[in-house]
Amino acid sequence: MDSIMYATEPLTTHEFFALDVDEKLKVELIGGALAVSPSTKPWHGDVALELRDVLKAVLGPRFRIYLDLDVRIDEENVPRPDLFVVLSQPSKRDRVTEAADVLLAVEIMSPGSKVNDRRVKPSLYREAGIPSWRIERSGDHLALIEIPVCGQEQTHLGQVVLEVASFDVPIDLDAIAYYAFEE
Repeated sequence: MDSIMYATEPLTTHEFFALDVDEKLKVELIGGALAVSPSTKPWHGDVALELRDVLKAVLGPRFRIYLDLDVRIDEENVPRPDLFVVLSQPSKRDRVTEAADVLLAVEIMSPGSKVNDRRVKPSLYREAGIPSWRIERSGDHLALIEIPVCGQEQTHLGQVVLEVASFDVPIDLDAIAYYAFEE
């Protein structure tokens, strides 16, 4: 028991970014504490890539869609959305993305991230003014939960058109699910 360390004060973003952590690990700073998520399953990556392709085709080169990168919310929170959208700004590509730059954050819920994806991260995104989506799997089907900055969550199934940065984005959840879960 002597080898267990307890933090007496939350980590700051400065301390978080100074850590020497393997980039392959999904380590986030949530409420000043380190949160490590287990590796995702292949379907999770397939859903992220398919959604990225849909967003990229509609939004075009004025926007960037990133997968699994840090977003600095404040001094104690640096989540890594599974996918997020920003305006293309070549001069800012080497810095950590700030919450103010994020137009949409998407979480694809896995069994090991239910609490963070359903409760913690949506609250962080809302407080930072970031609209978000959560994608949940039920068998071989997907549901997209739209979480606006203000207002109630809305659950979407099948085909839906959602707004991202004033663009209407048609999303076929059944087609994404078919690709992600085909054998």
